[in-house]
Amino acid sequence: MSAPEGSENYDKKKNCLTLLLALAMAFSLAACGGSDDADTSSSTSSESTADSSASSATTSEDTSYADALACYEELSALTDDEERLEAFIEAQAELNYDGNTDEFLVTPDSSLVDGFSDAVLALDEYGVGLSDETSYGYFVVIRLPVADEDIADIDEDDIEDIKEEYISDMFNARLSEVLSAAEVERSDLLDEVDYLALFEKLETLQEELDEVDSSLTTEDEAEADADESGTTAEVDTVTDEELEEALLAVVPEEFLEDATAYLTDGVLTNDTIVLTVDGVEVPACTYMYFLCYNETYYSSMYTYYYGSFDVTEAYSDDMTYADVFASMSESYSTQYAAVQAMAEAEGVAPSEEDVAGLTETLDGMNLSDMAYVGCNRVGLETTYTYSLYGEALQNYLYGEGGPEELTDENAVDYALENGYYYNCRYILFASSALTGS
Repeated sequence: MSAPEGSENYDKKKNCLTLLLALAMAFSLAACGGSDDADTSSSTSSESTADSSASSATTSEDTSYADALACYEELSALTDDEERLEAFIEAQAELNYDGNTDEFLVTPDSSLVDGFSDAVLALDEYGVGLSDETSYGYFVVIRLPVADEDIADIDEDDIEDIKEEYISDMFNARLSEVLSAAEVERSDLLDEVDYLALFEKLETLQEELDEVDSSLTTEDEAEADADESGTTAEVDTVTDEELEEALLAVVPEEFLEDATAYLTDGVLTNDTIVLTVDGVEVPACTYMYFLCYNETYYSSMYTYYYGSFDVTEAYSDDMTYADVFASMSESYSTQYAAVQAMAEAEGVAPSEEDVAGLTETLDGMNLSDMAYVGCNRVGLETTYTYSLYGEALQNYLYGEGGPEELTDENAVDYALENGYYYNCRYILFASSALTGS
């Protein structure tokens, strides 16, 4: 099967945008939360059917649902927790298709069949539930308390994952409070921008840069291609400097001088203040970054999957996609400014090492990377500095010695309170697709 139309440019833009987003969004602006996809959870019981692959087979009459329902109804009718657990253990020994009679702790790195984790997480402790149909059949499950010995076995890497999620939740809750009370001033100049003309100009520039970029192969790219394919082909290569020179030849001088002015036909410049959030000013180059990033990302994604994307199309009765991207940009810009205001209120600023790391990253980018997000070097440097404030503030608040220092014990408590870990037993009533009978 051939690749979808535009897939080469999509992959190139996707890789570039992933790098840019990782830099500019070094802290989360939306609560992460654990995945509710059961494929991302895991069991510590390597023998359980829940984390093994189903086999396929032909079927005859399948009574798995009726059997599972009868078992569930009998167990759930018991009102005493201890009595229910004892009855469950007896039924598990007698009825479980795979013979598993253990308890097991589900942790963040598991890979369980879809529907299993959802069934357990919906329960209170000692509650009994019945899963939806899975690729194995139906699970009758009981949720149990997490024991001290289970906690002692939690992996150090899991602790770090929990801390990241905890920090994200706590930080976003703090940010939401700040945003709800923030004083925001908005420039009317944003309403004077012709967004459709802007996106058309951006797309033209990207296409010209893509054409140059795809026609030349750097030495590093040739080496990476050889490593991936396992063969070495004779390819004419250019140095990074020669590639940059070729890209420079197709970039308008106006873009290099002031990308924002070029894309908005002078309505805005890189330095135009378009928003002020609790005293922190947002320059137009930052607004432009989020505007162009989102348009480029969605345009590339839609073209890859559906063959085309038209930014002029209606998103709703009174909004085009161009309007949506403008609204998204204003929202992101406001959040980043609010974070800087929060950091400054705590006396926190990016470290010299962080600033040096940012400079090194920008030194490794070429004009094609920058054009994907509508920025020249100055615009990107200004925008990425906002992300450094977020990272510095989180390190100050939750790091060692900080006012809200996050310990391993805090992380475990958070995990238990939020269902990040849970203990359970199950009884599998296998469908004929699994048993072949």
